[in-house]
Amino acid sequence: MDRTTAARKEQFALVMSGGGARAAFQVGVLRALARYRPDLPVGILTGTSAGAINAVHLAQGRGTFAEAVESLAEAWRSLTVDQVLTTAPSYLVGNVVRWAARLLSGGGEFAPRTRGLVDTSPLRAFLHRTFDSADGRLLGIRRNLDEGRLRAVAISSTNYATAQSISWCEGTDVTPWTRPHRKSRTCALTVEHVMASTALPLFFPAIRLGSEWHGDGDIRLTAPLSPALHLGADRMLAISTRHRKSRSESDVPDGVGYPPPAQVVGVLLNSIFLDNFDFDALQMERINALLEAIPRERWGGLRPVSLRVVRPSVDLGRLAREYERHLPRAFRFLTRGLGTRETRSADTLSFLLFERPYVERLLRLGEDDAEVQMDALLEFVDAAT
Repeated sequence: MDRTTAARKEQFALVMSGGGARAAFQVGVLRALARYRPDLPVGILTGTSAGAINAVHLAQGRGTFAEAVESLAEAWRSLTVDQVLTTAPSYLVGNVVRWAARLLSGGGEFAPRTRGLVDTSPLRAFLHRTFDSADGRLLGIRRNLDEGRLRAVAISSTNYATAQSISWCEGTDVTPWTRPHRKSRTCALTVEHVMASTALPLFFPAIRLGSEWHGDGDIRLTAPLSPALHLGADRMLAISTRHRKSRSESDVPDGVGYPPPAQVVGVLLNSIFLDNFDFDALQMERINALLEAIPRERWGGLRPVSLRVVRPSVDLGRLAREYERHLPRAFRFLTRGLGTRETRSADTLSFLLFERPYVERLLRLGEDDAEVQMDALLEFVDAAT
């Protein structure tokens, strides 16, 4: 991305939540924004889970902001489920059998070892190609930092042994931080850090970073906006993958009768990936309002941070039901076995539907939703330059 070293009014950050395949919506929003501000300087990039893929790809980018975003969009368009995880029927059935055998064995020393329901080695290969990294190092980030086109990037994972959220940071003059259940570590980011941040609990295998095993960054990150705040952001554009329902929409049930596994898992995934993001945004808005109402000398180390959140205008889970037929047959058999056809909102499916028709739909939705509020978006980002 083309970033100048000219003086800036504020430090501008782009924050992207998790959500699996839903993160294609974020790229659509950025594509629309890039049409109006192709040289937008973004000094701070943070993301978790699939949002970490988007953040790292942009931090690696060499050309303008628009060129980096378009490259990211092409990467998403090329995705299929079998480029994220192994969909061979023999593997999926074998892994289900191993999980069942472990449960029935009572977890003894001879119980089969399981590391996630699916194999994500295809995702690792995809990230190596997409990031142009033969050995896992992300050299583009270091180059952009050295040239002053980037200030910092952070992605988060969860340390399963300590139950802490770890924000892995690479940047200029990064001051480490520690908070209850979360802390930062400075490092040279690699593909394995991204793999760890995207490792959906139970579905994807944990990733070893050093001597520790890590999983999805959203599991324990109770304050998803905090990494950007600690990195010095004064103004944040945060892109969520969750539709904000009206009161009437919230009261409409997604199913009738006893909830199928897909519905239960969908609620759990929403609580992990999206609830904290919404709550943190609300907290920041409240703190900003409080600081505006009291004298500066009473701020007590706090500071106001301008925040704008972009959300999808429709429920991405309900949208996903229209595209389930595009999944590989064996994987579709598995998702339907979980009951995706028994609920109106296939939230579980929406996290895993890495297929071009669904991705293209999310890209268009992101662009359309951004266009509706483009005047306000441009006013917001221009205030930081």
